[in-house]
Amino acid sequence: MLPTDVSVPLPRRNFLKTLVAGGLTLPLSNLTGADVPAGSLSSVPGASDALNGLLPDFGRISPGEKIRRIEQLVSAGRRHPSGILVCMPYVAPEGLRQVRTSDFEGQDQFSVNFGHKFKAITDFFDNENSITTSGSHLAAQSLRFKATEDPTALAAARVAYRSLRIIFQFGVDAGVPGFMGKPFHFEYSAHTTGDQYLHTLWGLWSFLPIASPQEQSEIRDMLIAIADYQMEVDYTIFNRTGGSWNNRLDPTDYNAIMAAIVAVAYKLTGDQKYRDAYKFVVETGNWQTHRRIDYIVEQFANGTYEPKQWDEIAGAQVNAGEFAHWEQIQHCQFTAISSAIIHECVPDLFTSEDLSRVLELWWADQTMGFDPVNWNYLYWFLISTQDRSWRSVEMTPRLPREEWMGGHPMLSFASKWVYGDCLARFQWTAMVVARHCPAKRQEAAKFAATTLEKLSPRHLLWISDPDGHQIPPSANYFSHFLSSEVPENMIASYYEGRRLNLWP
Repeated sequence: MLPTDVSVPLPRRNFLKTLVAGGLTLPLSNLTGADVPAGSLSSVPGASDALNGLLPDFGRISPGEKIRRIEQLVSAGRRHPSGILVCMPYVAPEGLRQVRTSDFEGQDQFSVNFGHKFKAITDFFDNENSITTSGSHLAAQSLRFKATEDPTALAAARVAYRSLRIIFQFGVDAGVPGFMGKPFHFEYSAHTTGDQYLHTLWGLWSFLPIASPQEQSEIRDMLIAIADYQMEVDYTIFNRTGGSWNNRLDPTDYNAIMAAIVAVAYKLTGDQKYRDAYKFVVETGNWQTHRRIDYIVEQFANGTYEPKQWDEIAGAQVNAGEFAHWEQIQHCQFTAISSAIIHECVPDLFTSEDLSRVLELWWADQTMGFDPVNWNYLYWFLISTQDRSWRSVEMTPRLPREEWMGGHPMLSFASKWVYGDCLARFQWTAMVVARHCPAKRQEAAKFAATTLEKLSPRHLLWISDPDGHQIPPSANYFSHFLSSEVPENMIASYYEGRRLNLWP
């Protein structure tokens, strides 16, 4: 049971007044911002109301108290008897709970997600992102322990570590040690994506310095097995949309993830084959000079861009040089985490100057799709290749079921619905920038501090409908789930900021 005696406002002003970036105090006037009116955040019905009840008086407490209460609520809500963390608990008035099939009655249900057929619709919400949640939870609790030495943080980290260990063992038992499959139905599956490896790496690498000797040995074996597996399959992710997806040849953030995996193996072993593997991977990547959007703009310029399914869904005027954003900007976090780890592991091949330059490049996407009034990101928007301006998308007609992208109901139309995970990813990217990119430290620290100050229960949702008109009633259930990433990234960023002396 969470404490409810929080009616007395805590000193939020102290949080902002003492914000420091790189030894430079940021003035309070720069943090509150006239362009972000106080109290302007719109309310979201349904799950947001339930979260408001679970996190009462959230607008009256300090950022530090917000994070402590989020940590208590979420750590309990993600647990499952299997030991694998639930990625998206259902937000109900009585608390966070595992989703039930009855929650989907009368709604647009789906049975396939990008080539994987579920045993039950609940599998998606329970496990689609269990690896990401486990890794980011492990990273967040490790950072919490490093900042506070609180033994409960170490215990919480071990809960997340156990989840990753169980999923890793599924691959071992299936004869593919190092393969991290999304544990749909809390069991082995051959379906995965490259970012699952990124969050596995982030969690294990963060936990390694504070782990026990036995855990350190296990982590070392896991990370080397992951590198060996990726090298063996040439960094290919199998069983996605029924085919294969080479992450080494996916030239931006996914290439960076694969490069980080083998760089870590080199750091752990000193074996030249992993150093050579790192060089081999980065030769086919361009994440040091191109964001995902840069790559698309260049395709327009040289006439090679081919309209994608998401352009059709969003009604992009591709002939006029406008394309639809579909998960291109929030991959900044993938590059930020990967590049920081790469620098730590092969600093002679990827210097601090290289790291700073790459972070500055990817941080430039921060304003794309961002609503500074409600302080959140749109999932769908249109980007002009002429000047890189962007505009929101009015609701488009829904496609027939057989044309749903990836078999997903929320990818059957476009509108102004809000995607919580994007805020989470930019929040952590801001912390990596604050640590490693002096030129953008103050800007990133300001964004991170304002996010924590403005953080409300509705920000913790995976998907939300800002005005109640952006999601069809038959798909409204998507707005009733806790994000698999927002809570952990907010916890991680708060404690990383304390380690950087950005706030108390």
